[in-house]
Amino acid sequence: MNIYKTNFPTEQQGKDYLFNLGVLIDVDGEIVFSKNTAAVVNIGKIVDPTKTTDPENPVYYDGWAFDIMSSDQLDFGTYEVYPGDEAAHSFYGYPRGAEVPQ
Repeated sequence: MNIYKTNFPTEQQGKDYLFNLGVLIDVDGEIVFSKNTAAVVNIGKIVDPTKTTDPENPVYYDGWAFDIMSSDQLDFGTYEVYPGDEAAHSFYGYPRGAEVPQ
């Protein structure tokens, strides 16, 4: 299983890219995972803790994040990120700060 952490300029651009790669597909008007996609997590905007001083007014990193688990080898190019200790959450048993295999 391959795990990808991604960051796109906007949510829509991320969704469009996932459709273009065949990660997400439209089946009779319903958006579903392809047969080789195990999970897609729409993380969204991620708070930048180094710039946020007031929790009521968070400062976000640029972009929109998605995490993807697939049996396919996928190419996310410059949209793939390796957040390490800055990861927003754990995924598929990997600790929050762990890098996923490349």
